[in-house]
Amino acid sequence: MRVMLRQAGMELRSLMLLRWTLLLPGAAAVWMLLHTWRLRPESSQDVNLYAAETHIMLLMLTTAIPLLLGVLLMRRDLLHPSAEWLFRLPVSAGGWMAAKWLAGFAYMTLYTAAVSAAYAASALRHGLPLSSIWSQIGTYALLYEQSFALSLALGLFLGVLLPLRFSLPAAFCAWVFGSLFLQAYIRPAYEWNWLKAFYLQPLFDNSLFGNELWSFELAKDELFRGFAFGLVFALFLLIAGSALLGRSKPPLVRSRPWLLALAAFVAAAAAFLPFAALQIQRSEHQQLLEASAAPYKQLQDPALFRFRLERLELEARMLPKSRLEAEARLDIPTVQGKLLSAQNDQPLKYAKEGTVSLLLYPSLEVQSVEINGVPVHWEREADSIRFAEQLFDPRLHLQRVTISYSGVLNEWQSGPGGSESYLAFIRNSAVYLPASLGWYPLPGGDTLLALDEKDRLLDRPAASLTPETDYEVVLSGFDTKLFGTLPAGEAQAGRLKFQGVSADGLTLIGGRFEQVRLAGEPVEIITTAGNVDEAYSFLERFHERRKGLEAVTGTPLDTVNQIFFFPMHLIGTNTDSATRSWHAENNTLFIPQTERRNLDGYAEDALSTLLLFGDTGRGAGNARKGALANNSGQASIAVEIRSAYAYLYNKTSGKDTPFRLESKESAAWIQMRSLIDAAYENGYADNLYRLLEQFRQSGLTLPEPPRNEAGERLSASSVPIVTFEQFMLLWSKFMPETSLMPTTQPKGG
Repeated sequence: MRVMLRQAGMELRSLMLLRWTLLLPGAAAVWMLLHTWRLRPESSQDVNLYAAETHIMLLMLTTAIPLLLGVLLMRRDLLHPSAEWLFRLPVSAGGWMAAKWLAGFAYMTLYTAAVSAAYAASALRHGLPLSSIWSQIGTYALLYEQSFALSLALGLFLGVLLPLRFSLPAAFCAWVFGSLFLQAYIRPAYEWNWLKAFYLQPLFDNSLFGNELWSFELAKDELFRGFAFGLVFALFLLIAGSALLGRSKPPLVRSRPWLLALAAFVAAAAAFLPFAALQIQRSEHQQLLEASAAPYKQLQDPALFRFRLERLELEARMLPKSRLEAEARLDIPTVQGKLLSAQNDQPLKYAKEGTVSLLLYPSLEVQSVEINGVPVHWEREADSIRFAEQLFDPRLHLQRVTISYSGVLNEWQSGPGGSESYLAFIRNSAVYLPASLGWYPLPGGDTLLALDEKDRLLDRPAASLTPETDYEVVLSGFDTKLFGTLPAGEAQAGRLKFQGVSADGLTLIGGRFEQVRLAGEPVEIITTAGNVDEAYSFLERFHERRKGLEAVTGTPLDTVNQIFFFPMHLIGTNTDSATRSWHAENNTLFIPQTERRNLDGYAEDALSTLLLFGDTGRGAGNARKGALANNSGQASIAVEIRSAYAYLYNKTSGKDTPFRLESKESAAWIQMRSLIDAAYENGYADNLYRLLEQFRQSGLTLPEPPRNEAGERLSASSVPIVTFEQFMLLWSKFMPETSLMPTTQPKGG
């Protein structure tokens, strides 16, 4: 051992004498600094997000270096004709391989240290806390070192196996194949997830990375199994290389190296089994979910099946091994034992006639069902819990249904192009339980999951709607900070309560998130450590906008009190429309963060629109294309009236970041704008505010476009129809001067 370590030290000193070996770690550090030191003001200001993107490219490129190094250490050093005398030294073939691997690995650690130091310098410049910095350094250092260890062993093996004229091209092909081709082409095309075990580096096109709080927590099970296989396989390559090297320096027992190589190969195969088992388990679970999902051509409107739910009481506990145990108590109103449709203008549609159907996520197992305290017979089919409607007491107005259930939620799914995401999960330091996924029983509905036209799994956000339902959710046993889309009370004795009346249910999010608040501002932003400064700047800007908007409306705008802002590409259905659009639930606005999306003026506009009209403004584009028309064919000017609020805010505030108008230069908007200007200049601003407020109070909410092919909830069940004639009737009522009246009605309005 001492001889081997001494030889490794000599090998490392000889490496340090080469010029390029000293320059390249510094070049990697400079690359990291160039991408993270100064961030573009129009993009995200989260240095961790930029660092994650930079690590992908750096790790992909730097894995070529240990492959090249391994070949050269063998072919130009040990196996070069002029170095034949080296085999007379008292170092065995295995000792040579180990010494060269240790020297090469120690040298490659310089890259890890240089890149980590560069990232730390940028992170400190941007004010990140040390806990966040060390967490990121530890995660990526582990990825770098594992990749270098495997790549170096492969390079050494190729160097022993082939002459230099063949080993260098073979090493290049191995780098392209293991660092790029497998990930970019083969696995996405065939969806063979077990191939990830043979990656030389695991970052390229890995959709599970990029969230500084959740990524490692979600990926670590797969990473650790992959690491175990990679390290054992690297050991096999070194032992097999030692056996091949024995042709030049034969051992005393010639069969021993080959027997050791065979044993190492068996060990590598055994280490591959846990990784393969994880992929098989995931694939089988996804197939079960797909079997419970509604096919694309059989999707039905969930609203038709939804019955009224007056109150839901839920007690949920997190048990060891991330198991969820819960008891749900539902108060369901009936008339003579019959369910009431949640859609007052439509009759209730039964999934099976005479049967009550509740939706609960398929991974959760039901232990018991009671009605008014009496255990009853029930059936479980896919995501449905069903029992006979005649079990209700016809004398009672409210039926109490109690359901006990438990299960593990670790809902990985594979999406288009091999992308990965999670529909829901519970970990010690990471929790995501969306309301729409049915982690508690939901009344009626079609299905919780659906298939798109290519038979890929989709969630269905519309499944969570429960109009005017009183929620009381008590949680215990969770080891991390929890946030929800319902108001939370004070945590007492390890128990946290969420309570409120809601149509959207409760989405639960947990992790070491930062809460960013501003004195006097009702909205707080829940985000990651890398986004704290940007979130605070947003609140300062929006506080001024809120005051300007409240001056126009004359009423407080406080229906939204929290914003989630962090990378959300690894949760929910992994489609572009889902991950790139903001949406709202109850008092919460979700803004998925990307490298090119920050808390800019568009985020201000989305929050402003949500406070004013109850939607995020994503339906304005459809409205401008003619979606707002009544049965008579008359066009609605609802978008123009909404734009009048933005126009008036801009007119009075004079800020550098104006509120963008939803309307285009239509004839109706040109006429309305001239009227607004005339009223404003003649001192009738207050009359104008009251006029617009009457339309706003009547409802100007637009339907939101779908987030995926299975559809989502709408901010409004129908589009608001306001004709130009209706606008002018109120105009003549609020504006006393006839000089402000138009002479003609605009075309098309």
